[in-house]
Amino acid sequence: MNAKRNPIAMVSSASMAIAIALTSLTMANPSSASQRLREHNPQQPRSTQIPQNRVAQIFRSTLSLPAGQAIAAKINRQDTLYINKGETVDASLVVAQDIPASNGTVLIPAGALIEGQFVPAEGGSKFVAQKFTSRGATVKLQAESALINDVKDPRETNAGAILTDAGIGGAAGAVLGGVLRGNVQIIDILGGAAASVLVGNVTAPQATVIEPNAVIEVVTRQTITFAVRDDY
Repeated sequence: MNAKRNPIAMVSSASMAIAIALTSLTMANPSSASQRLREHNPQQPRSTQIPQNRVAQIFRSTLSLPAGQAIAAKINRQDTLYINKGETVDASLVVAQDIPASNGTVLIPAGALIEGQFVPAEGGSKFVAQKFTSRGATVKLQAESALINDVKDPRETNAGAILTDAGIGGAAGAVLGGVLRGNVQIIDILGGAAASVLVGNVTAPQATVIEPNAVIEVVTRQTITFAVRDDY
């Protein structure tokens, strides 16, 4: 009489055989074994690869403004500036037009402020720049203008100044106007006192006069390097 096989023993033997077979497959080809395991057990989660985001890169390049670059500007005020001979005056200029690099990139835009001083020079004054401010940044600037010639101080040589100094009323204004045009001799009409006032105004001191609409061109004395940032 044949002995009955134990069902539990039969299951254990089958499980052991499957385990041995899977172990052999894993050692021979781990990736294919993993694939077979997933097929055998579809509920096993698959490994996922998280895509990497592209990282924005910042590239910096440099552009230069060469020495000898002319910058057209106007004085930053609405009234006329009078500078006495030998006087130094702090002032600021407003850039009148964009200053581009060779590739067209604007390095100094119109409206930028140039700060500096009007300083004495032989025959007048000149503007010496110290820095300029644009787009919230301040950059050191070595630049200066050509000589701005001085003139007889117009505050002392106009007809109104002569009339005031001489104490002449409005009735004599027309006569004095003729004198200033060379039609009448002032000594014959107004006497020596008025003549001395006229002579005094002819010999009035020199002054540099800067009108609000006058263009002042400053020229750079060194190369200025700008860092330009491009975002991608």
